[in-house]
This record gives sequence, structure tokens and C-alpha cells, in this order.
Amino acid sequence: MPGKLRVGIGFRVSDEVIAEIEAADPSIAAVPLFGLSSSSRAWSDGSAEDREALLRDVATIDVLFGPGGIPGEFLRAATNLKWFQVINAGVDRLHADGLLDLGYVVTNVSGLTAASIAEYVIGSIILFTKGMHTAMRNQAEHRWFRPRSVGELGGTTCGIAGMGAIGRETAIRARAMGMRVVATRRTVHAGDTDPDCDLLLPFSANDEMLRQSDYVVLCVPLTPETRHLIGARELGLMKRTACLINIARGEVIDQEALIVALREGTIAGAVLDVTDPEPLEPESALWELPNAVITPHVSGSISGYGHRAAEMFIANLRRYVVGEPLEHLVDRKLGY
Repeated sequence: MPGKLRVGIGFRVSDEVIAEIEAADPSIAAVPLFGLSSSSRAWSDGSAEDREALLRDVATIDVLFGPGGIPGEFLRAATNLKWFQVINAGVDRLHADGLLDLGYVVTNVSGLTAASIAEYVIGSIILFTKGMHTAMRNQAEHRWFRPRSVGELGGTTCGIAGMGAIGRETAIRARAMGMRVVATRRTVHAGDTDPDCDLLLPFSANDEMLRQSDYVVLCVPLTPETRHLIGARELGLMKRTACLINIARGEVIDQEALIVALREGTIAGAVLDVTDPEPLEPESALWELPNAVITPHVSGSISGYGHRAAEMFIANLRRYVVGEPLEHLVDRKLGY
């Protein structure tokens, strides 16, 4: 299609979504590339002919809308690619594989599931404050145990590492529950404040946030700087009554150090929606620890995710065709 803007769609969507993408502008021609999605496994289990066909099609596209887990050989074959709209918020795999440095613009869907993830965080805080994690284990063992008292959220401190979209939504909800919020952000200048925080600190002051917090919520992207952000030293700075909640990436925590801390009572508990690796190995000690709650990376798994991501993409696509600045740009150097 001479003169057409070829938009590759790298995961399965409905005909309705394809039509909506093409309706964004008469210049657009949608190119279904569903085989690029990891759920199809066409690139790993398909025939050599299927793989070669995908490589040929990828080489013709100008714009790609798809998951961040597309294998590097396909992205490197996309020699005409100008813009990659990732359907994820995190682009750590692209960053780690050097795929952010191939010359095309990368945008993500930052904020798409921020409210849902913040609700997960608040639910986790309530779970531990009220001892419901212990009650559920007792129920499974048919054991009636009534504690002398349970906690209250009012007056406790919620520490947030990473004041991005998820961190902000979490802060808003935590303060609505009567909690004090201490948050860290990569760039904070002297005198900076934030309307949703009681105390805003630079990323370099994470230690102070850890010392003050009753609940520590990890909302940072995975980068070389944040890998093992929480290790044995950091866990030792936390209150023995504190709980750690990770909705970022599993590698942000030194998992073996966390297991030791949970066993020894260095901290009171942990809620992990992400682990290292994923899926978590059946033999991991985390499964059996009474003060650990594991969920299978579901905090952002909202109904209609693909359609909502498509709406964000289409809005950006309209900006692209008229030369307006794109939203949710990824910084190649920072990796998010």
C-alpha cells in the first residue's frame, strides 16, 4: 500500500480494535502480527516458514503496537520502525537487551493500571494490619485462634519508593485511610513538596524512608540502579513490625535476603505480587513462610486491559500522524 503508514499489531486484538486503529487516520494500514505475542509462541514453536514470514512483515512496518517481550531478532529486523508503542508500563526487558537503542521512539502505557495496583497495595496493608493473612492460614488448618488485638491504619506511615503514577495513586488512598505518607522520587530539589505526601525525599534518602515506615511499597521501575534496591542492609533498617509490599519487579528485592529477614523476624511480613523468577519455583521457601503472601503478578490484571491500552495507543497515533508530541515517552537512558 504505497504511501500508507503501516501499523503492526503485535498481539491478538479484535476486528473492532483493528478498525478503530485504521479509523484514526486515512493514511493508516493495520498489519496484524499476532504471532509476535508470547501467548501465540509462533516465534518459538512455529515452523521456519512462519518465522520467516513474520520477519518479512516486521521489516515493512512504520509503527508497532505490542508487548515488550517481543524477541529481539524481530525488533532488530524492523529496520523501518519509527515508533514502538509498548502495551506494558515497564520496559525493563527492552532496556536490558539494548532494544531501546535501535533508533525508534518508545512509548508505554504508564498509569493504565495505577489505580488497580494502588487498590491492591491498600488491600495488602489492611490484610496485614488486621491479621487476615494469619486468619486464612488458621482457617486452612481448621484452627480457631483469636488475637488479643489488631492494628489500625490511622497514624501509621506508608513509605513509597517511586512516586510515579502508581506511587501517587497509592499515596492518595493511604492518606484517605489516615496514614502518613513518606515518598522518594528520583529527582527532588531542596524545598520540594508534593500535595499527596507528608514528606518527599530524594531517591538517595531511601534509608530514611525505610526507617520511618510501617509499610514500605516498592513502585520503582527495574533498572541497573534499582536491581536489589532492597537487600539485607535495607531490610535491617526497617522496623521489626514493618511490612514490605512489592508490585514493581521481583529483581528489585534480594529475594534470599528477604527470606532470611522473614524467618528471623527482621521485618514482620511481605506481600509479593512479583518474584524472581516468575513463576516462583515450587521449592522456594517463600511459599511456606507464614508472614509472606504471594500473588501471581495480578495487581494490574484489570478486565479490558488490551482495549484500554488500544485507546491510549489510538490517542497517541492521532498525535503521531499530525506531528504532535507523543505522550508517555520512555527515556532511553533511564530505561523507563
